[in-house]
Amino acid sequence: MATARRSPAGRSTRPAGAWVTAGALALGLLVSAAGCAGTMSAADEDPGTTAAHPSTADARGEATLAAPETKDSPEPLVTASPDEHSEVGDLVEGFPIDLLPVPTDAVILVTSAVPVGDAEVQEVSLNLTTSATAEELLTLYRDALTGAGFTEVAPLTATTDLAVDSTFTRSGGDELVSIGVLDEDGVRTVTIGGRVHTTR
Repeated sequence: MATARRSPAGRSTRPAGAWVTAGALALGLLVSAAGCAGTMSAADEDPGTTAAHPSTADARGEATLAAPETKDSPEPLVTASPDEHSEVGDLVEGFPIDLLPVPTDAVILVTSAVPVGDAEVQEVSLNLTTSATAEELLTLYRDALTGAGFTEVAPLTATTDLAVDSTFTRSGGDELVSIGVLDEDGVRTVTIGGRVHTTR
């Protein structure tokens, strides 16, 4: 067994072999720690990796990736069959064209003629664009409606942005038609709506 020797200054020194043994031991610990770190799995390094890919076990106990879930197709926004009481781009069947004529150059946007219960009454609407002037349009509908017994009444609002805003009634107010004409960029957009009898 090696014994400690004292240096000339009176301090003790260890044999050289003791320092070599201690250095070798420290190096061995470092190598062992590095080996443990190198054997870590990908799942240990990033726990979220396996969580992002759920798996199921097959009959042999082996893990397989689960198929992604599928969502049902969204419901269509537009029904396949059109409303039988309305027509886009044309006059719907039963529309009272004698009361509400269409200018010769008009582009029809949409029309409707909806029966009201069992009564001989229908709610009608007409939307179109035309190059006819506001005055020509008012004359067209005024002549057609007053000729059929309607009376023109003052609009409910005193001022409006519409070039034409007029209302016509008949049958003591039971029948009513409102006409509005918007004049914009050289094109008139006509909007007509009301309630009329079907047997006159």
